[in-house]
Amino acid sequence: MFAELIDIAKSRIEDGGLRDLVLFLLNEHRGVLLGAFAARRHHHAFTGGLLEHMLSVTRNAIFLADRYADYYAELVPPLDKGLVIAGAILHDIGKVRELEAGPAGAEYTTAGQLIGHILQGRDLVREAAREVEIDADRLLRLEHILISHQRLPEWGSPKPPMIPEAVLVHYADDIDAKFHQVVMEVSEAKPFSRVMGYR
Repeated sequence: MFAELIDIAKSRIEDGGLRDLVLFLLNEHRGVLLGAFAARRHHHAFTGGLLEHMLSVTRNAIFLADRYADYYAELVPPLDKGLVIAGAILHDIGKVRELEAGPAGAEYTTAGQLIGHILQGRDLVREAAREVEIDADRLLRLEHILISHQRLPEWGSPKPPMIPEAVLVHYADDIDAKFHQVVMEVSEAKPFSRVMGYR
């Protein structure tokens, strides 16, 4: 999964600065990403869950970006597919600081409790931007995608998605998390016939 994310970043993000920033962050946190949980319980709450979620959201985002870039070809400025992909890959990067493995699964770090993954993700992106050269406007829009990807204040986002690229990342993330929760609930439920005593 990690290798696929690296390959996607190299092949699908055309802007060199944006591509370098994504690759820098992935490689910098490779060790943590290979085993990290995506959450304590709600979705992808298992070893490697964060990486699985990041890849799934990225695949969703590629599908949506390709579809809507073609459908709205007259959009000005055009949809920035590379920015969508970068935002999808990095949307939860702050979880490398928010969560850590404990004896009973993922546990919040102190910074995770006090700050959360959204702002820590923005911090990581800003720190990486000191190491690679990236256009200031593109960096600002990437930061917006990260801080808005959960859409609502009660879900942790200080701002809603306000650019087309952020809207696509939000929905790519939202459907992956929600569908995973549904699958886990359904797969753990007893079949109706057995609950009712039928054979």
